[in-house]
Amino acid sequence: MYIKDIFHSNTGVSQYRLEESTSKNAVLYTLYGQNELYEDLSGIPGDMSDRKQIRTEYKGSTLKVGDLIFSTISGMATLVTKDHDGYLFTQNYVRMEPLNTPIDKKYMAYLINENPKIKKQFKQNLQGSQVVRYSLSLLKEIQLPRLPSIETQRIMGDIYFKQLRLKALKQRVADNTYRKAIIMLQGVN
Repeated sequence: MYIKDIFHSNTGVSQYRLEESTSKNAVLYTLYGQNELYEDLSGIPGDMSDRKQIRTEYKGSTLKVGDLIFSTISGMATLVTKDHDGYLFTQNYVRMEPLNTPIDKKYMAYLINENPKIKKQFKQNLQGSQVVRYSLSLLKEIQLPRLPSIETQRIMGDIYFKQLRLKALKQRVADNTYRKAIIMLQGVN
């Protein structure tokens, strides 16, 4: 079974089609980027001040909570959280909508991000010599391992995202401990 057999996948809008507008009909969108993807993976919101925004009359390609999104830049997948609901996504991201096969989206993100056989398939077929890109056609042609029951998928997907959050929180504690030690050392002079 391939990803194309269980998901309808589409990329976001081309950034070249997004024209800024000062019209009263224009909508202010925040663009979904790698920082947002990592925030959704870790479950920890980031600094809102560094968000890219555009006011445009373009309509469409917005994300909603629970969307399974794949980055053609990093090759990582995650689920969109409430913090990024309504964000505009560009051609650097693919939204994956399940067709008729029962599949847990968190489990699918786990498979894409961690399964060694899937990673090997991506590595063998990457495009680009200097800048590596994962294409929509490559994603669709990824062969999946035999899927466990939907209940097992839910448990594994839930554990995976909880472990990512725990890892991010431990990293935050380590970073804060380091900064505190540096500040204390600077006070010794």
